[in-house]
Amino acid sequence: MSCEHMKTVMGSMIHTILSVFVFVFLSSNIAFSSSRQILNVWAMGEEGLKITELAREFESENPGVKVITQAIPWDAAHEKLLTAVVGKLPPDVSQMGTTWMAEFATLKALEPLESYMDQSKTIREQNFFEGSWKTAVVNGKVYGIPWYVDTRVLFYRKDLLLQAGFKKPPENWDELKDVCRAIVRINTHNGKVNGYGLPLPVRGWGEFLPFVWQNEGDVFHPSDPKFEEALKFYVSFFRENLTPLGRSADIDVLQAFKSGFYSMFVSGPWMVELIQRELPELDGKWGVAVLPGKIKRTSFVGGCNLVVFKDSKHKELAWKFVEFLSSPEVQLKWFHVMKDLPSTKEAWKYPDLNTNPMLKVFGEQMKDTNSPPVIPEWEQIANIIDTRMEAIILKEKVLDKNIPSDLRALDKEIDEIVHRKKAPPIKIKVFLFETLAVVGIIALLGSLISKINLEKLKGTPLVIPKANLIDFKTTFIRSIPGYLFVAPAIIILTLFLFVPVIFSFLVSLTDWNIYGLADSNMVGFVGLKNYVNVFQDPIFWKSLWNTLLFTGVGVPLTIMVSLLFATVLNEKFIKFKTFFRTAYFIPVVSTIVAVAVIWRWLYNPEYGLLNYMLKCLSLPQFNWLADPKTALASLILMAAWKNFGYNMVIFLAGLQSIPETLYESARIDGANAWQLFLHVTLPGLRTTTIFVIIMSTIGYLQFFAEPYIMTKGGPLNSTMSIVLYMYNQGFKFFELGYASALAYVLFGIVFMFTFIQIRIRKSGFTLN
Repeated sequence: MSCEHMKTVMGSMIHTILSVFVFVFLSSNIAFSSSRQILNVWAMGEEGLKITELAREFESENPGVKVITQAIPWDAAHEKLLTAVVGKLPPDVSQMGTTWMAEFATLKALEPLESYMDQSKTIREQNFFEGSWKTAVVNGKVYGIPWYVDTRVLFYRKDLLLQAGFKKPPENWDELKDVCRAIVRINTHNGKVNGYGLPLPVRGWGEFLPFVWQNEGDVFHPSDPKFEEALKFYVSFFRENLTPLGRSADIDVLQAFKSGFYSMFVSGPWMVELIQRELPELDGKWGVAVLPGKIKRTSFVGGCNLVVFKDSKHKELAWKFVEFLSSPEVQLKWFHVMKDLPSTKEAWKYPDLNTNPMLKVFGEQMKDTNSPPVIPEWEQIANIIDTRMEAIILKEKVLDKNIPSDLRALDKEIDEIVHRKKAPPIKIKVFLFETLAVVGIIALLGSLISKINLEKLKGTPLVIPKANLIDFKTTFIRSIPGYLFVAPAIIILTLFLFVPVIFSFLVSLTDWNIYGLADSNMVGFVGLKNYVNVFQDPIFWKSLWNTLLFTGVGVPLTIMVSLLFATVLNEKFIKFKTFFRTAYFIPVVSTIVAVAVIWRWLYNPEYGLLNYMLKCLSLPQFNWLADPKTALASLILMAAWKNFGYNMVIFLAGLQSIPETLYESARIDGANAWQLFLHVTLPGLRTTTIFVIIMSTIGYLQFFAEPYIMTKGGPLNSTMSIVLYMYNQGFKFFELGYASALAYVLFGIVFMFTFIQIRIRKSGFTLN
């Protein structure tokens, strides 16, 4: 047998053995996996990484079960859960934020758990803290089981309070105000306050509502005297300069606590370990206490619930896993793994928790906690509470005597949201048919228009020769291969562009909201009401003005900077051109999040570079992002810095296309540098400039990322853009009909500006 033949035989044998091995392995693996029940579990953030430890323990107690855990980042969790629900592919069990419960229950995505609880020996309502249990109940039905809890307590510096004359933390509102006044008094030098008692946000319902609950106020009725008293007390901290107005947004709480800039702050249990690890020099100098109160000492309760999805294929097993995680023993293990506070009262009886002086305070606070109403409209209600509170704090013209009238207006707004009337329902099948019909009509009209030469039809009737009709069939048959080639592109464009565009217009004629997502029968036809409401909406006009101002200032500024740098880099004497071009283009390809981090530091009122430079020049300093007068200008400056590199590259290409002979002729005629730029460069860049103006205008009219990342549209809606407002309405409040109307209004504005610019170009503003 030859050597080559031997190699061939050996190769065949090895190939056969490997094939058999792979087949046997896969077969056994498939048989093994088919004999096991697979449970899919989603968890967020750090919990998603650590829950695997408990999953393995559950598997050991339940042979034949495989738990597959998936870690989801918190900032993407809501969208992923929503996508999974809409796609009918949710996990079996998932961790869910308490403020999301109403939304997903309304979408009919969650399994009611009462029937499972009736058969359970582990889970009973009385086993959990009252405030935490309320977060899992929507419209009287239990849709989740509290997994872990967190509440807010008062963190305080013992040494700083002692310097201010207080041996113990404040226990009521009056003591809290006295402590803050004393701390501000001893930290004020030459008219500047270098230390505050307590940081409070201008917009922050989570920090404000505990004051309402402590006074037994009603969140749904702001005009109630108890709500008004709580709001006035909250506002008084800003009126008396006892809390930093707008300066606390970018200040690191830990560093401020270390330096004494904050003597107290309100936070959750995660901060205990963080302070112990990051600030060891403060050991023995700080403590925690139950929140000071008025009638009660109520605090906010948060944490997460465990839910079972209605589309789960293993509901019984999913419930068994929820029971496992809810047992006191497992809750204690989870506390040691993650430092998350147990949701069951029984777990708090273990020495690990009830003998720890820090954690014992959290357990005491859990006895008096509350949560926001578990209703789908809560995001809208919270937003208008924040907006009204921000206006009262920041607008100097709003005096305390005007607060009652403002709260009556707020009361009316909340009532309109909660008791909104529904329009007559529409049939979803008819709605979809109308969408496809409109798309078909538009496609037919487009095809007809493309076949007609409008210039030849002016003043003459349309005559179609008979020969053309006879030859149509032949022409069509010959064109079939071409139609087949373009069919995939046309189908994709139709499905993912034309149909959604038409569908969104039809949606803008309805009151489609979160209830409509769950039940199409809840969608009502409202005609042009959404468009009428848009033009009657003061926030829309404010966002429109902001958008136009952002565009009107940002586009010229960006173009001027781009043209300046392009002109300089085009000069022959400039060295390292490649380096500078790359450096100036880097902001364009950088993510807006990275850019925002840099600019937030530049704009920091305490440590920012801009205020430092102004201070060195003995000029007044600004609260750049927290002042309505400077917030939009700050975003324009940041946007111009980020975007000028793109236009610079385009201008560079345009400059290099201008013939050098034109410059030489002008120099012979005695033109100086300015005259060369004015009479040679600019005319040569006319076509390029028109393109840059059109593209920059379209981009700036759709500005969204800058306010979304930097200011969330505040303060006082001074940076609210149309796109951000549309995003809030559609994806935060789920008012899909209203958001679609806003989208078409924006389309009209962009179309109008683009049309005007194109007409100007066609009128003769071009390079001959």
